[in-house]
Amino acid sequence: MSESPGTELASAYSARIAQDLEANTQEQDRLATEIAALEEQLRAVRENRVVLERLQQALTPQAAATASVPVSASGTADADTDAVVPHQRTEAAPNRRAVAKPSPAETKPSLVEAVHAYLAQQGEPRSATDVAEAIRAAQPGRTIKTTVIRTTLENLVARNRARRTKQGRAVFYTLSTPEGPEAPEDGAES
Repeated sequence: MSESPGTELASAYSARIAQDLEANTQEQDRLATEIAALEEQLRAVRENRVVLERLQQALTPQAAATASVPVSASGTADADTDAVVPHQRTEAAPNRRAVAKPSPAETKPSLVEAVHAYLAQQGEPRSATDVAEAIRAAQPGRTIKTTVIRTTLENLVARNRARRTKQGRAVFYTLSTPEGPEAPEDGAES
């Protein structure tokens, strides 16, 4: 009879170990899912940082001379965005009142205006990539990232000036309401 209690004890331990292994596997799956979500959030935050730094460079003349994010030939930030050097001014800031404003003939439409005008000309929803390509083609001297266009489109959605529709994972944008002469015409009115 000494084997029976030992067998029961081994069976109990074996069952407990099987339960612990199953719990361990479930915990690994849960943590892997959380890690994947956090990595995606980290990637998005890093992309936002690159966009913000480029906007800062565009708005600050000294920032263009001392770029803090290395950019590869493809136009994307290098993978080593963790080692970003903070921007330090090397010259005194210019007197903002003394800076000459460009004449109206020299100014380009703001990005919001350009995106809004492009959407107004379209008869069907467009993706952020489509909008970015069209704006780049219309303004060849201007460097515009698709992420900046996407942010601009999302800002238009937030202000109810555009609508967002999703088809699977793809996101498309249209104007909320056509406005005056910018709206595409279905037929010519005489």
